[in-house]
Amino acid sequence: MYPSGRWDGFWEQAGYGRQAMTPFYLTFAAGHVTGEGKDIISRFLFRGTVDAATGRVRMVKQYVGRHAVLYEGGPDGEGCILGTWRIGDDWTGPFLMRPVLERPRGDEPIGEIR
Repeated sequence: MYPSGRWDGFWEQAGYGRQAMTPFYLTFAAGHVTGEGKDIISRFLFRGTVDAATGRVRMVKQYVGRHAVLYEGGPDGEGCILGTWRIGDDWTGPFLMRPVLERPRGDEPIGEIR
């Protein structure tokens, strides 16, 4: 359902506002999702599951040497994952992740249409 590769996005937290996740990597295979990246807190690893029928994901974002964050969400209708992150019962907020699409550089040769 989702492409493996580079992704970007953000999470929001009251008092801290919107925080970008620099391009990170996600791999989707056989009902599992794994990944790694970095944001304002530190480097992190993603591990979780994806339901191929619904697009729902449940992932744990483990900051290296720090705390873990639960991410639960699903498709937003435009290829992104929209949902809620949570740390225990006290901390929560929205998140959005979107695949980074390769765009033409503009200097590619024009191919013949067949």
